Amino acid sequence: MGRTKDVPKLRDAADPRAHTKYSFSGHETFPFRYAWLPKGVQLARQYPDLFLRDDAIVILGVGKNMVRSIRHWCETLGLLERVDRAGRVRPTLFGSALFGRRGWDPYLENPGTLWLLHWHLVTRRDRASAWYLAFTKWNTDLFTRDLLVDWLLRVLRDLPDARATAASLRRDIDVFLRTYAPLPRERDLPIEDTFECPLVELGLIRELDKGLYQFVRGPKDSLPDLVFLYTLLDYWKHAAIAQETISFEQLLHGPGSPGACFKLSENALAERLERLPRWTGLAFDETAGMRTVLRRAQSAARDPMMALKRFYELVHVESAP
Repeated sequence: MGRTKDVPKLRDAADPRAHTKYSFSGHETFPFRYAWLPKGVQLARQYPDLFLRDDAIVILGVGKNMVRSIRHWCETLGLLERVDRAGRVRPTLFGSALFGRRGWDPYLENPGTLWLLHWHLVTRRDRASAWYLAFTKWNTDLFTRDLLVDWLLRVLRDLPDARATAASLRRDIDVFLRTYAPLPRERDLPIEDTFECPLVELGLIRELDKGLYQFVRGPKDSLPDLVFLYTLLDYWKHAAIAQETISFEQLLHGPGSPGACFKLSENALAERLERLPRWTGLAFDETAGMRTVLRRAQSAARDPMMALKRFYELVHVESAP
């Protein structure tokens, strides 16, 4: 379906830095669930007006608020894009490649896909601003909900076009915590709130004591090297596109960087960079104490999607009978 002439050109939905405006809410207080993303992509291909239909709750098999939440998460993660002002949608190239019926991981079974979704979520500062700010701007590993909310309010005071109330930020941070922190088993919750988000499996946040949380910093052994390579190239493409070098410190601490998004320790990031495949033309250099990643002029590593294609090809080869 083509875009109508009166609709402004949509930015690439898979581009996590296409906008600078911060926004909060949209998730209807639900973190996404396992079946939501593949279902959203596959059904949107069949029904471009999926989220406009009166029978959307029947087609998707969820409540009305969850229909809106599925749309929010699929668009935020770059899996769906709007094609007209009425609100019809279609899968992006990324969404189809990942969750199409013949996609790389149509049932969300591979742990590498979870890391990929986390990257697309945390770098969407325009749609998942609380996630982006908490992971890549908050400068300590320990926090409570109230500390994060108060800090976000202070951050927003310095941004003239950012608008959010304390109540909306609390809801955002509640959903943020439920995206990553396991639910206490003894807590009495309504059944619709007992389903954990798939990203809980990544172990990025843990609750040390009631209400006291910690970002878990370290090597992230379940993060595949080729998925890390994708994020490195994606970050480079948007943060330093004209440069053939990028500093270790920027990759470790830069807003929206792989080091910040994955909470990699200094040693863990260095080990990742030392393992960069030779075919990429990338090299980790530590000459004269200046740590940088170099990219040769004829480097094959230009398109981030190339790394994902290689990753899922290997997954399918290894899983073949």
